[in-house]
Amino acid sequence: MTTRSFYGALGAFAFAVAAIPLTALASPAVSNAEDNCDFNYFLNTFTDQCQFCDTAVMYWNYETNQCLVADLTPYVDPILGPAGPVGVGGVGPVVGPAGPVGVGGLGPVAGPVGPVGVGPR
Repeated sequence: MTTRSFYGALGAFAFAVAAIPLTALASPAVSNAEDNCDFNYFLNTFTDQCQFCDTAVMYWNYETNQCLVADLTPYVDPILGPAGPVGVGGVGPVVGPAGPVGVGGLGPVAGPVGPVGVGPR
């Protein structure tokens, strides 16, 4: 009895899969209506019509549904020049260089060592 219900369920599943149109499985989620437009024509999704856009000097912006002018200026990567001089001044007083170390010792000066005494050891 279990094999009959298994094959019955398998048959129902196969029938359900066969009922799905094959075009629904093969087509993407987004419509390909822009493929119906001629060369240099793009689908405007606001008006649902094909709009001309000369791709030699313009491009189609899909986010705004507009044909925009392409910037044909050849850009070269900029070369970084040397850093400029540091400016003088600012807020508050300017700190000068440190002065020289003063003359003098750290404490009383020790005298010379005296002579060694004469005598037995």
